[in-house]
Amino acid sequence: MQPRLAPGDRKLLIIAGLLIATISTVALLVSPPRSMPSPGFPSTYSSDSGGAKAAYLLLGEMGYRVERWARPPQELPEASATGENNEIVESPARTMLVLADPIIPASAEEKSILLRFVHQGGQVLVTGAQGNMLAPQSALTNSRHFAMEEKTYAAELPAPFTRGAPEISMKANTRWSARSGYDMRYYGDQEGATVVVFQMGKGRVVWWADSGPLTNYGLSEASNLTLFLNSIGEPAGRHILWDEYYHGERMGFWSYLGRTPIPWSMFQLGLVMTAALFTFGRRNGPLRPLGKESRLSPLEFVETLGDLYQRKGGASEALGVAYQRFRYLLLRRIGLQPAASPQEIQRAVRERLGWTTPGFSEALQRCELGVKDSSMTGQRSLQLIQELHDYSRRFGLGKAEAGN
Repeated sequence: MQPRLAPGDRKLLIIAGLLIATISTVALLVSPPRSMPSPGFPSTYSSDSGGAKAAYLLLGEMGYRVERWARPPQELPEASATGENNEIVESPARTMLVLADPIIPASAEEKSILLRFVHQGGQVLVTGAQGNMLAPQSALTNSRHFAMEEKTYAAELPAPFTRGAPEISMKANTRWSARSGYDMRYYGDQEGATVVVFQMGKGRVVWWADSGPLTNYGLSEASNLTLFLNSIGEPAGRHILWDEYYHGERMGFWSYLGRTPIPWSMFQLGLVMTAALFTFGRRNGPLRPLGKESRLSPLEFVETLGDLYQRKGGASEALGVAYQRFRYLLLRRIGLQPAASPQEIQRAVRERLGWTTPGFSEALQRCELGVKDSSMTGQRSLQLIQELHDYSRRFGLGKAEAGN
């Protein structure tokens, strides 16, 4: 009759089954791993001509602390964080966000957070028509002529921002038309500005009409590389966040889950479940009696006797036991009295057993001396006992004993 499960064990197994089914269902519903973005916008993952992988890698090689940013604006640094000795380790003033042609519009809440980030001292490089997320109202207008090819734009102001970049090239279909005391126009034409820098609170925004100067192809054109580096600024103390969030690179379910206490909780739950299943199996598994070793085992007697000799240090006594047994069997075989001397034994073995190989008499002498030697070592005693065993085998003493 099969034993019935206890109510508590049944409930535990049901909960474990539901948990496994839930995890499997969630794993099936989660979107597949992220793939490389398709060409058409300057992504740091793309090595096509319109991608921005070269610019991203270049910043890292030049000593900038740069990373891809796939998080929402809510996670941008807002307040200064201090470490040991009150040293500022992260703040908006030391952070620059690169928004290279964002293709997903920002929500009203996200725009508000981006503006707050800049007002607190953050810097932003934004390109394309989506720059209106940070620009004043009606600051951007469409060009009257659609740009089919790249066009060269000369620097309009001698300033550090234009140093080393007398002209740039881009395919601009958007213009900056607003004029105020807070924006500085550095490149453009009669339709409007194509590169503008304007202040917002403690921070600043660099706007380009097109992302061409930072693409894999555009970096090598005109003075585009210099414009890019002038827009980024010096690498010392600067943290560059290259946005991929508005390119559709959003954090997946497992990435989000990894930043919560849930994985640690699942690990703890797994340990509890493992312990519960182990104890359940221990309680409900088949019962098997333990094997009992016989107390009459000859091997146990030998081991016990050996332990006694080892504790006493009686190597000579062990040799004496083996030697007396050997003499007893040999004297019975050759028909001598128990008090026979080694010389008499040697002579009888030669005459009655036909043993003429030298060395037997010396072996008997060594055993006689070893039995009387209290300093006999275990190794030496073992060698002599092995010699006696060898002679017993050669003389057939074991067979004779078995026959008797």
